[in-house]
Amino acid sequence: MQPPSLRRPVGASVLAGVLGAGIVDAALTAGHGGAGGVLALAIGLYGAAAIVAAFVAELAVGAVLGARPAGWGALRDEPEHDRAVATGILAGCLGVAVAAAVAAAGQRFFVGKMQSQKLAAIAAAGLVAIGALPGAMAALAGVPLLRRLARALPRPRALGTTGTLLVGLCAAGALGVVAALSRADWRVLDLGPLYALAVAIVLGAGHGAFWFGSRAGRGLRARIPDGVARAVPFAIAAAALGCLLVGARLPEGAPAFAAVSDNGWGLRALLAVARRATDHDGDGFSAKFGGGDCDDTRADVYPGAEDIPGDGIDQDCEGGDAKLSAAPAAKAEAPAAGTPAAIGPIKPRAGAFAGNLLIVTIDAFRGDRLGVAGYGRPAGRSLTPTIDALARRGAYFRRVWSQAPNTPRSFPSILTGRYPSDIAWDKPGVNYPNLLPSNHTFFESLAAAGLKPIGIFSHFYFTADRGINRAFAEWSDDGAGTIAESNKDIASPRIVPRVIARLREAAARKERFVLWTHLFEPHSSYMPHKEFPTSLSGVPGLMEKYDYEIAFTDMWVKKLLDALKEAGLDRDTAVVIMADHGEAFGEHKNYFHGQDLFDEQLRVPLVIAVPGKASRTIEADAALVDVAPTLLDLVGVPAPPAMRGRSLLPYLDGQAPADAAPHDVFAELLPATAWPHHATMLVEGAHKLIHRVSDRRWELYDLRRDPGEKTNLADAPAAAAVFADLRAKLLAFEERPRGAP
Repeated sequence: MQPPSLRRPVGASVLAGVLGAGIVDAALTAGHGGAGGVLALAIGLYGAAAIVAAFVAELAVGAVLGARPAGWGALRDEPEHDRAVATGILAGCLGVAVAAAVAAAGQRFFVGKMQSQKLAAIAAAGLVAIGALPGAMAALAGVPLLRRLARALPRPRALGTTGTLLVGLCAAGALGVVAALSRADWRVLDLGPLYALAVAIVLGAGHGAFWFGSRAGRGLRARIPDGVARAVPFAIAAAALGCLLVGARLPEGAPAFAAVSDNGWGLRALLAVARRATDHDGDGFSAKFGGGDCDDTRADVYPGAEDIPGDGIDQDCEGGDAKLSAAPAAKAEAPAAGTPAAIGPIKPRAGAFAGNLLIVTIDAFRGDRLGVAGYGRPAGRSLTPTIDALARRGAYFRRVWSQAPNTPRSFPSILTGRYPSDIAWDKPGVNYPNLLPSNHTFFESLAAAGLKPIGIFSHFYFTADRGINRAFAEWSDDGAGTIAESNKDIASPRIVPRVIARLREAAARKERFVLWTHLFEPHSSYMPHKEFPTSLSGVPGLMEKYDYEIAFTDMWVKKLLDALKEAGLDRDTAVVIMADHGEAFGEHKNYFHGQDLFDEQLRVPLVIAVPGKASRTIEADAALVDVAPTLLDLVGVPAPPAMRGRSLLPYLDGQAPADAAPHDVFAELLPATAWPHHATMLVEGAHKLIHRVSDRRWELYDLRRDPGEKTNLADAPAAAAVFADLRAKLLAFEERPRGAP
């Protein structure tokens, strides 16, 4: 076989198609800033990809041509040979199907439960190897039956049985891909590379059809000197190499990288590949292509690393060593990882609230969906009349942020009153890490003060092995399904009756309790309810279903609060309603939650209704990290020094000074297996600063003038002073000693 040449039709068309897709991608991306850098990246990255793709395509075509039978003519003229080949193909398909079934079973019952991505990949490969043996045995055993099946297949003159079978298998594969994609939600997929691939296929096919399939194209090709034709791939390679060198040297923070990250199709994926290829120390960051690694020879130095104060090393690449804390001794208050913290009985403060606590958390509940926040569907008709009524007789906090945009980071933060990076995790980088025993939750303090902690759930996250059930006298998660099952579950009708029964039991026994339950409905996938018929489609339809999930949940909250009143507990039970995070609908090109730190994913409701306390609407900034110290303060229990939140009790009592300085609110997006991105956030008054650590970008927003967070002021001269002040505060937060109070 002759060595592949880019002059061959397939290679030339692949080369042209990929380069054409790069030009289209660059044209669409360059309009968002950094046009010169975007063009250099597009030529370099797409050019390199085009050369590799063309070379591989030529190899593949050559291999297929070399491995094919003596020709379709032999299959057409020799029926027995044709059927024998078809039987072999069927046997191979059967063997692959058996091996796939073994691998799927192993994935379902074994690999899918593994937290480590590396071990899961090794185990998946092992499953394929294990499945190969029964697959081969099934293929051999099935030959007699498959031979009869091959004889029963149609045998048209043009294709023969083998050709007909191959066409059928290709059609079945295409239908399988379509079926798989139809079950996936396109909103959570990065379709940019698929768009680029589609453009490359169309342009490549057009190139081949013109230059090699049309008379005009063949005529033009004949006039091109052989030397020029041979020089084309080398010229492209030289241009690609030159542009790669330019792109690798673009300064960190160059507008081209922001444009590619936010708007590129294949460019975004190719840039990620380039950064991985130039990450010499394996820490996930490159010193090239704007990757931000300030020392690519040390794996402990990279953007987002914990910066050890006073060691003279800038571990997080933010321009200097972290400063020593003014009170380093405070870190000694935190117990060592894995060591349970012993808590003795606590005598509550005299005059503190002596009743019960009912905590209702609602998943993925945006703060702007409350009726008291001005929302309605249709306009003027609240989705949440029950929660609105509770807010009007209790304390309603209008400006509240979660510390994380997803459940497995948010709830531990709420329970411990600490930021996610302060928490001791068993496996920090996985999707659902567990809490180590060294973490102290506010339920432990409440139990020490005489309240009986009761947890009633039915959700995959609330299993006893998560480490969030410490000190609970009762913990029930009956009926919980898998992650996939929970996403399509309607759990409130199953959970609320159990909560009501337990409240009645507590009233009869005169127990003093703190009961926590979690209602999951607003979480995707949004399920329909007969009480709230939907009529819209697309993204508006998605939002409509989400809204009616909230309305459905509010109905069940009403049943719960009515039961509290019927049991006579409403006069001495404080009710807390909040969410763990919000939900996005494409406001910043993301859907659902867990991907960024914009307000749609972080702003949540918080209502605290305490018997005997006046109704208040509170405009001061607050955070879910404040809930733990607030509830401890309410019942007269001191908050542990490791808690970072502040008590909001002065606001409930109307004693907070009206001219108090804005309170700093922080949040974190920690990298995990499914979404390996790192970001931090600071809200101070009207301004919000986001540090996209993984992307090496800063974004500043004026929330009063720009509540939708559309205009980034980080580079605006008029906002320079504000940006510098908030940047210093956010960097101080990032560089604080982790785990220290």
